[in-house]
Amino acid sequence: MLSQGYGSNQGSWWRPQAFDKLRVALPEWIIKGLEIWQANLLLLDQEILKLKTELVQSVQGPRPKGVGALSQAQIDREIFDYNRFKNPHNVGCFGGLCPSEHSTGDPSKQRLGSITKVGHPRIRVLSVEMAWRMVLFQPNYKPIKRWYPVLTGTNKARKRKAIVAVARQLFVDIWRMRTGRITAQELGLVMCN
Repeated sequence: MLSQGYGSNQGSWWRPQAFDKLRVALPEWIIKGLEIWQANLLLLDQEILKLKTELVQSVQGPRPKGVGALSQAQIDREIFDYNRFKNPHNVGCFGGLCPSEHSTGDPSKQRLGSITKVGHPRIRVLSVEMAWRMVLFQPNYKPIKRWYPVLTGTNKARKRKAIVAVARQLFVDIWRMRTGRITAQELGLVMCN
């Protein structure tokens, strides 16, 4: 399309509603070529939906409200074995949620910077998504209570930093729950099925 001077601001142009708009705007010969791609992409959409449904159904037992079944399944599959981590710092680093550090030999000169992003990017994204849902569904969760004024404020830069802090603690708390170090009730989390 682009090589012919046509563009689409529709991210999912192959979906029926968006494709109907393209039918009006594009010449017939381009539509015929796109119909082949559309059929393949619609099949892929169906397959992705089927796999997501299987993932959601694979999650067993209760989980904290706000932690979606799909997100939990994805994190569990990325981690595979929670027992491989020995301490919370290792967990946070694996998720790429630990801050960088700038310090001299003097302990009073320690300065924490932005997150290193050295860890697993998919876990980082999932943790941040879950943290935003926790703001809505778990207002009594300790990290949410601590950062609530910032998370509901107007300063976008501070919100981003605060949500990463909440995501780091949430990811560590998920590790603690999955390894039996703590229960959801001890963390003040409301559970759902």
